[in-house]
Amino acid sequence: MTDDPAHPRPANPAYGDGYFVRTTRFRRLAPDRIEAVLEDPFHALALRIQHDDHALTAVEGRWERHPLTSCAGADGALAGLAGLPLVADLRTRWLQAKPALHCTHMFDTLRLAAVHISQGRDDRRHDVILPDADLDKQPVRLLQDGALVLEIMIDADFQITAPAAYAGAPLLSGFARWAAERLSAEEFQRLFLIQRGTFVGRGQRMDITQYYGRDGALSGPLPATCFGSQPERYATSLRLANARPGLRREEAALFPFTRAQQE
Repeated sequence: MTDDPAHPRPANPAYGDGYFVRTTRFRRLAPDRIEAVLEDPFHALALRIQHDDHALTAVEGRWERHPLTSCAGADGALAGLAGLPLVADLRTRWLQAKPALHCTHMFDTLRLAAVHISQGRDDRRHDVILPDADLDKQPVRLLQDGALVLEIMIDADFQITAPAAYAGAPLLSGFARWAAERLSAEEFQRLFLIQRGTFVGRGQRMDITQYYGRDGALSGPLPATCFGSQPERYATSLRLANARPGLRREEAALFPFTRAQQE
């Protein structure tokens, strides 16, 4: 979501008594197949990924809930990413792929899944939590399988102010370069999860219901930065009335890739 100081967004009247949560969950389905699920108040998606010892051999995506009409179809576009190599470090980029042609949230989840597979990790859940707070003193917490593994504090300019090891670092613009040059692979992944969660979590302060049925670009990403904002789709994009304000951590990312598994 883009910010325009000349056109302030309508404030969320419920802000102040809750928190934003973004959950990413990985579950092994078979020796050569995993499921990845992501949910926050604005997005809900699932991936099913097949792999061998070296690469992704098949990628399937499914929307449980997407914010804009122009996001439809992003799940099918993931199939073309089969063949990409597994990566042991999230800082390794897939030079063969063009992220702007894919849903950012699906693409990031796939990258995290490739690392998860490469590292041979057990089933895992990550929760990024932003408690409602003053704009200049915003805590951001990362939980791994329910345990707190990192907490930072950011100011109104999205600069990290604590802990001291990260103080002064940019969490939005300039984050990738700063983090790639200074952090271990594990630290980078943790701050990457926090960075992505914070980027979306900014929307918690906004009354998203005021944008339902309106031009997607009013509350969506910058043009041509993702699948849904490509010009052939964005011109007619509308905001869907399906956000989950007040989503609780215990309710997040419970749906499977295959709907039949819920029955």
